Amino acid sequence: MGFDFIIITGFSAFLPDIDWSMQFKWSMGNRHRTFAHNIWFMFLVSLISFVIVQNVFFSFGVIIGILSHLIADSLTVTGISWLYPYGYEKKFYFKGPLNMSNESERNTEKKITIELVSISGFLFLFKSVSVNIFSLEGVITILILIFVGYMLFKNFDKIIKKIIRNFNI
Repeated sequence: MGFDFIIITGFSAFLPDIDWSMQFKWSMGNRHRTFAHNIWFMFLVSLISFVIVQNVFFSFGVIIGILSHLIADSLTVTGISWLYPYGYEKKFYFKGPLNMSNESERNTEKKITIELVSISGFLFLFKSVSVNIFSLEGVITILILIFVGYMLFKNFDKIIKKIIRNFNI
């Protein structure tokens, strides 16, 4: 597992929101958090990826990416139906306390994402670089990585907003 695993996992985390594109871009009605926000979609995409690539780790990255998206969406007040279309009547429907229409909760989500991306980047680099994290050099390295992660995420957010506005997504 290397950088390609991280890329496929990150890309797969965005796949469930294809139903959001269908809803707005293709005028297909209320489709968000339906057919692509469930375990059937996750298994189907991972199976297709395995058939195409013939690599278990690649498919495992797809599962981790989509599963992380489903868990995160389950923490919002809108929630998801994990077994859609079965259980759409709230039987297997899970929702949490986070309200993403609230500005302070969106900011909290951004901060958590920045921290997780920074920690992930640190762990990825830590595999290649041997630094004692409890030394002064290690603490400085961690702080630099957190700062770089924050700046990258901050600029990535601006780039995504620009793309969305330019393509009217």
